[in-house]
Parts: sequence; C-alpha cells; structure tokens
Amino acid sequence: MLPILACGAGIYVGLHFNILALLPLSVLGAGAYIVSAWANGQDLLDGLAVVALPIVTIQVGYFLGLTTRPAYLQLRTRLNIRHSERV
Repeated sequence: MLPILACGAGIYVGLHFNILALLPLSVLGAGAYIVSAWANGQDLLDGLAVVALPIVTIQVGYFLGLTTRPAYLQLRTRLNIRHSERV
C-alpha cells in the first residue's frame, strides 16, 4: 500500500511542481519513516533499507507525472473551454 501511495504522491508532484519539490518530499518522507522506525525500536540500518522502496516509487511516480504533463494540460484546457457569448 505504501508504494502505491508514494507513486501517487510522485505523480501529483510531477504534474504540478518542478524538480525542487521532489527533493524535500523525499527527504521529509524518509526522515519521518526513519524516526518512526527508530522510536519503535528498530535499528537504523533496517530503517534505511526499508526507506529505499518508497523513495524509488516517488521518483517513478514523478517521472510518470512529468511524461503525462502535456496530455494532462491539454485535457484540462479542453474541459475548461467555454462557448463564447459574443454575437
């Protein structure tokens, strides 16, 4: 479930933000997970090993978001077209 959520977050970031938004998202997410694992009594190395999968899936989702950005923007413009009321 976590990789799916991470991929969805990466897609959202890829569609709406630039590359500088991906770095803080990855660092904050990894830091939160490591602190949570450490608070539950796990070793630091175990926490680092498990963090690799969500970071990779966030980056894959970001790449998917970047590659679908032109199609997404075209779809948004088509849906927001209103008929002109000029005579």
